[in-house]
Amino acid sequence: MPTDYACQAAAEQAARGIAPVRAHLVPAQRNAPQQQEEVSVVIRSFLGPDASGRPPADNAPPRVEPVDPYTGAAVLLGFLDGLRADLSGALVDWYSSVHTDLPLTLGAPGAEQRGRTSARVPNGWQTLSDLQTNAQDVLTVLSNRPGGQVGPAELSWRLALLEDVFAGALRRMGVPDGTSVESAAELTSAAGSLFGLSRPTPRSTSERQGRSY
Repeated sequence: MPTDYACQAAAEQAARGIAPVRAHLVPAQRNAPQQQEEVSVVIRSFLGPDASGRPPADNAPPRVEPVDPYTGAAVLLGFLDGLRADLSGALVDWYSSVHTDLPLTLGAPGAEQRGRTSARVPNGWQTLSDLQTNAQDVLTVLSNRPGGQVGPAELSWRLALLEDVFAGALRRMGVPDGTSVESAAELTSAAGSLFGLSRPTPRSTSERQGRSY
């Protein structure tokens, strides 16, 4: 069974990896724009009445705020659900649920109405305990497969497949390509660390972004 420390470290890594995604799915509250400073009549007549000298607020990138480890653990639990789905031949079902389950896990406004009961919701220290238990359950499934025990090499490739699938799901949710790829890579690395795996050598970003799901 993964140690408490391994689960805590994996949850923290997952939290860092999912933070940019959360910034896109759950935008931070922005302060109201400051009132335009008074401009002299001469300058205003030269620049025009609509000239403010400020870039449009809508063009600003979303502010990335820290995600707590409990949320990271909940996201990682959902990722392990994907690994179990792959092992049972239900990966397509898991892929189709990401766009509803992930916003609920991340606390997106209105996600309660859209979310499914299968979504993982942060619940303090219990979430870390669930992560440890579920990781052990995955190991049990791997060791009891009819075709024989799954070795580290096959598990690494299954995680790599899950990484691509998750990145594709994020892109379909409107998350930018680069953010989708990097977040999926971090979650894959965090999940692999629960099983003592080092992350496989990543493909180039351009190669990953060339795929579509």
